[in-house]
Amino acid sequence: MELFYSQVFTQEWTPLHGLIFLTITTVVFFFLHRHLSLPVLRLMSQWLRWLTFACFFSWIIKSGFGSLRPDWLHFITGLAIWFMIETLINRISIQLLNFSDIHLFPSYTTDAGENLWPIQSRAMRIKKILSEKGFRSIGIVKAQVHSHLKVRQALFLDADKAIRLGVVFIPNAQNRIQLYFSLCSVSESGKLYITDNQNMPFGGYYPEHWSVRRYPLCHSLNRLILKHRKRMNRADQKWLSLEEDSTVVHSLNDNQRELERKNRQMGFLLYPKSKEGKQISSKGCFRIWTEMWLLAYLGKTLDNR
Repeated sequence: MELFYSQVFTQEWTPLHGLIFLTITTVVFFFLHRHLSLPVLRLMSQWLRWLTFACFFSWIIKSGFGSLRPDWLHFITGLAIWFMIETLINRISIQLLNFSDIHLFPSYTTDAGENLWPIQSRAMRIKKILSEKGFRSIGIVKAQVHSHLKVRQALFLDADKAIRLGVVFIPNAQNRIQLYFSLCSVSESGKLYITDNQNMPFGGYYPEHWSVRRYPLCHSLNRLILKHRKRMNRADQKWLSLEEDSTVVHSLNDNQRELERKNRQMGFLLYPKSKEGKQISSKGCFRIWTEMWLLAYLGKTLDNR
């Protein structure tokens, strides 16, 4: 056994060794992410795919074309090619969004439908946490983003009525429901504090009196509530009692319209009829592209103030 390890670890490390190691690791992390759905696993899978492609490119150039240039140069070239390929894919997806009839800031309406919560263990744990933390349901709302895409949100208030929590239900490409959380509080001075864990790129701007913190890698509802409460404590403000009747829908829609106005003023969105068929400016497309990369490889978002 010692002879085997000495032969393996004393031989020169080649692109083929790196390719085999990274391919196996990528496959393992892919299945782990599919089973556990942890954001950090998705992040690591992104990096592993990039590195695997670079090793594969280096191995092809050296073994298939007999290049005598150093392996590190082939590896860096492979990294650059992957960057260009993924950039092209991201730009195409952004342009498809730009020319689509998707509503970027849709209006909410009351949702009287059933079967909101998916039948999965995580959904059951979330409902248990909400009960333990003293959150009570104040209704369900929905937004028609597209003719075939509807976003639903279950709303809850804490015991002090200072925190409104929205559990957002978004279907993914595999038709599985993904759950995200958004916590909101309003100070007596009128400042809006929002803490969420959504990992979809936004790239736009928030109004000056909004304080938004996004934690795309935070999978735990308990930790997200703790982060929001810490922000409230640091703000040292008095907090308004939030709505719990039909006016909550009007409040959500007022926020959507305010977001839309701000992003038109900042040049992120185009004014109607300013450019035929487009709804996002070139500057806005670039910001979305930047945030897509930050989310995919660093788990961070732009400072959108």
